[in-house]
Amino acid sequence: MMPTLEPPTTTNTDDELHRAFLRAKRIIEQREWRRSVKTSTVFSAFEVGKLADIQIDWISADTSLKLLDELIHDFNTEFFPVKEKGQFTGYVKAEKFRALLGQNQYSREIFLRHENTVAEVLEQGLVLVDARMTLPEVSRLLMARQREQLYDPFVITYHGEYLGVATVKAVMDGIAFYEQKDIAAAREAQQAMNRPKKNNPGIFVDYDFFLEQHGEVGGDFIYAQGLQPHLALFSVMDVCGKGLKAAQMAMALGAYFRAMFRYLTRTNRDTDFRSLKMSSRLALLNRMLTKSTPDDMYASGVVLVVDLKHNTLLYYDFGHTPVYVLRQGKLLRLPRAEHNEADGFPFLGIDENITIRPATLRLQSGDIVIATTDGVSESRNALREEFGEDGIVRSLSGKRFDHPGDLVAYMQHVLTAFRGRYRRLDDMSLLSFMVP
Repeated sequence: MMPTLEPPTTTNTDDELHRAFLRAKRIIEQREWRRSVKTSTVFSAFEVGKLADIQIDWISADTSLKLLDELIHDFNTEFFPVKEKGQFTGYVKAEKFRALLGQNQYSREIFLRHENTVAEVLEQGLVLVDARMTLPEVSRLLMARQREQLYDPFVITYHGEYLGVATVKAVMDGIAFYEQKDIAAAREAQQAMNRPKKNNPGIFVDYDFFLEQHGEVGGDFIYAQGLQPHLALFSVMDVCGKGLKAAQMAMALGAYFRAMFRYLTRTNRDTDFRSLKMSSRLALLNRMLTKSTPDDMYASGVVLVVDLKHNTLLYYDFGHTPVYVLRQGKLLRLPRAEHNEADGFPFLGIDENITIRPATLRLQSGDIVIATTDGVSESRNALREEFGEDGIVRSLSGKRFDHPGDLVAYMQHVLTAFRGRYRRLDDMSLLSFMVP
């Protein structure tokens, strides 16, 4: 025999209407407060308060299942936090509740009796987080739940008061969104800091370069600065690793280069490559980098000072790929500095006490100096063949260029043709300058 529902008395109906009115009034007041919080509180980019859905209201544990059914139907809400005696005790998922009601033809009649309340279908394990908690922290907390609850929504509070509800997807989307904003900001900063302006009127040496990051940001860095009409400073650096971590160290490196060498433009006209004290300046830069960057990060690279008065190239080798001079069609490879072999770890930023000594080379008019990062020599094609140092030698030997920009454009074409449709595996940079 099917159970029957007794119609409520007039008194009960009046009481229910009164309670419903008070509940609606309270809900409106709570939503207004939550709306005020959302509009007047500035949550930082990575705080979860920004994700709160303030339209979802909590319900009491003594709410009847009949009313719960109506709320789910009327407001199309899939998740209700549940409070009992002023404390959150669990939650109700509409999907699971509908499954209970649809078990058989009598389920609705049985479950939707007036005396049946939300407490009977309560899910335990509700996650509550403060609105000022960061998205990564929230993500770790949510992912530590039981598998069956892994993707359930959670509650956000603000100063202990209920603010709203958010979902795992909203957190993941938020993390991805702000990471993309971080990457975009890092990309803009790198473009401004980690590559020089071309045709800089303060540099009395013709030069050109290309810098192509493997991703949106990376660890390659190029620096060019005129010190005097007869003195110019160039550098190519490659920070270990990829992505934002490498980009952060590369930008620190760029900031230190500017702080260390910008004021050198005030040197007098008698200053030459011997009186610049570059070794001690680079030693200080290395100590600064070592102390301010992670222990597992370092930069390989080269610093080059060209002195046109004395036709001399001062060459500081920090474990970089070879530097070449193209002279009348012959490609000369610069020798490694001896101190690097003895130290074993010549990289910048890993040992604050490394000995820094240069090698020198006599230059001739028309010489073109070429420095690259290992992304050039380690480029691969579809057959997994590596371009290699031999590829650089083969490409440039016997060639003559009227301007370093012609050499840079030629090498870009050669590398593109070699790689074909095969993806680039690393950041890739090349710097070239010509002795007038």
